[in-house]
Amino acid sequence: MGVTDAPTEDGDSSSKLTIQTFREIFRSIEPEVQIDAFEEEQGSGRGDNYTATLYRTHLTGQRKSTADGKKQKWEQYLICKRLPENAQRREAYKSDKLFRNEVLFYTEILPELLRFQETKTEKVFDATPKCFYARGDLLIMEDLRIRGFQMPDRQKGLTIDETELVLKEVAQFHALSLAYKFENLAQFERLRGLVTEGLFCASNENWYKNYYERLTKDAIKMVSDILPEDSKYLDAMRKFAGCSSFFSQMVNLVCAESTLSAICHGDCWVNNFLYRYESAGGNTEQKKAVDVCLVDFQLIRYSSIALDIANLLFCCTTKAMRDEHLNSFIKLYTSEVFRWLKTLCTYLPEYCDSAEKFAKLFREELKTYGRFALGLALDILPMSTCSSEHAPDMYLNIHHDAMEDGAPILNFPPNDLCRQKMTDIVIDMVDSEML
Repeated sequence: MGVTDAPTEDGDSSSKLTIQTFREIFRSIEPEVQIDAFEEEQGSGRGDNYTATLYRTHLTGQRKSTADGKKQKWEQYLICKRLPENAQRREAYKSDKLFRNEVLFYTEILPELLRFQETKTEKVFDATPKCFYARGDLLIMEDLRIRGFQMPDRQKGLTIDETELVLKEVAQFHALSLAYKFENLAQFERLRGLVTEGLFCASNENWYKNYYERLTKDAIKMVSDILPEDSKYLDAMRKFAGCSSFFSQMVNLVCAESTLSAICHGDCWVNNFLYRYESAGGNTEQKKAVDVCLVDFQLIRYSSIALDIANLLFCCTTKAMRDEHLNSFIKLYTSEVFRWLKTLCTYLPEYCDSAEKFAKLFREELKTYGRFALGLALDILPMSTCSSEHAPDMYLNIHHDAMEDGAPILNFPPNDLCRQKMTDIVIDMVDSEML
C-alpha cells in the first residue's frame, strides 16, 4: 500500500492515519526522528479478529544523532487497531463500547496498576504490548512480531507449556489487580468505575436475542449428535443453554460480586495470547514457548477472576490435557497468584492469608462461576475450530440489511472438531459440578 492515506475496510481514504499523524505521535516519543514514509497491510487473517480491524504499519525515516548531528536510518513496526468507520458495523459489534474499554485500559487502568507495582520491590506484570497512542477510534501499539511473538494454532488449542506460561501471566495480572484492590480500595473503585461490561449486560439482551438463540440451538445440536438422548450431560446442557434465561444467566455470572472479584482480561482465548518460541533441546523441528503477551483488552470486566481461568482452561485446552493436568494447572495458577499477593500486599484479608485458604476459595469460585466458560464456548469454539477459508472476512464491508434485527450472525460451517470440543466441555463441567 501507499505511503499516504491508507484505504479503510469500507474502501474510503482514511484521514486518521496520514504521515502527519505518525509524525505528531512520535515527536514527543522520539523527537530526534524524522518520519519520511509509512506502508500498511492487513494485520490479521480471517478468523483471527472480529470486533475491530488491525493493520501492520512500517514507518521509515531518519534519526539525527545528538552527538555529531549525522543522520541514521530509522524504522518502526506498529500495529494500528482501528474502530470501523462504518456506523452500522460499529453498532452491529458494539465496537464503540469495546474500543472505549481498551483505550481506557491502556490510558488509565494499566498505567495505574503499573505505578502501584513500581512502589514494590519486584516487577510483577509486563506481558502487554507497548502502546504508543490511544484515542477513541485508534490504538497504535508495537508489532510483537518484531520481538518474535506469534499466535498459536487456534484449531489445535494450547499445548501444556503454552498453557502453563499463560496461566502464570494471567495469575500475575490478577494478583496485581487484587493487590491494588486490597491496598487502595478507594482508588480501585475509581478504576472499576471506568470498566463497562461490553457483552453480557441487561441492555444488550434484546440486541443479542436472535444471535444467542442461534448459538444455543447449534451447540445443543452438536452435543446431541455425540451423546445419547438420555445422557445426563445432554440434559445439563439443555438446562443451561436451552432456555430463555441463558443470556440473563451469563449477565448474572458477570455481575456477581465475589470475594475474588477484580479487573480481569475478560477474553482469555487462544487468539489473544501471542507466544515467543525457542527450539526445544536443540531440535529445530520442535519448539517450546518461552514468553507470552496478552492482547485485546476490549472485554475487560470487573468479575470473579475464576471467569478468566475457566475460559482459558476449558475453551483453550483439550479434554485429554484437562484429564491429566487440570488440577496441576489450577495449583500452578493459585500458587502464582498467592505468591505475588504476598509480595504486593502489606497485609492480606483473613479469608486468603494463606496459600491453602486462597486455593480453596478460588476452587469454590471456579465451581460457582465456571459454567460461564461454556457460555463463551458457544462463540469461541465455532470461531477457533473453523478453517481460515471458512471464516468471515472482517475487512469486507457489512451491509445495513444484515444488521437491522440485532447482532449479525456469523455463519461457521459445523465441523467434527467443534462438536467434540463442545461435548467435552459439557462432560468436564458436569463431572466437576460446575454445570
